[in-house]
Amino acid sequence: MTIGKPLPPRTALSQNNPLPHPGAAPATVKREPKTLTVGREITLSGEITSCDRLVVEGEVRSSLESCQSLEIARGGAFRGKAKITTAEIAGLFEGEMDVEDCLILRATGRIIGTIRYRDIEIERGGKIAGTMETIDDADTDRNKGAGSAAKAPHIVA
Repeated sequence: MTIGKPLPPRTALSQNNPLPHPGAAPATVKREPKTLTVGREITLSGEITSCDRLVVEGEVRSSLESCQSLEIARGGAFRGKAKITTAEIAGLFEGEMDVEDCLILRATGRIIGTIRYRDIEIERGGKIAGTMETIDDADTDRNKGAGSAAKAPHIVA
């Protein structure tokens, strides 16, 4: 029993979308950033590497290396050591942090410990307890991570 019209025969290749030839250059694939999100009420402990972006809504106790961006949401907490390119803190950071570019501290954010940064933005209400030190090009070239005398904070409005 046939309902409706019969379907036309299928062909292995469509004229508009042929299969690539063996040895042909692969199509360019857009690389998605490697993002790790630690959700609310989740606790993560351990070393985190090769992560482009870490979003903390719960709690992380970790050593973070080779990460582009650290985002701590309101109510989130990161305890440990982090070496990152940029950071936006709306929750709690406790430990040691090196920010190669810009550190943004939101009004609800708190930082406890030792921080090094190139530039910093602090919203009214953001709190820092500990040691602050700026990173400049001379420090980066000369010391490559060795501590130098603390300098006055550079605040970007």
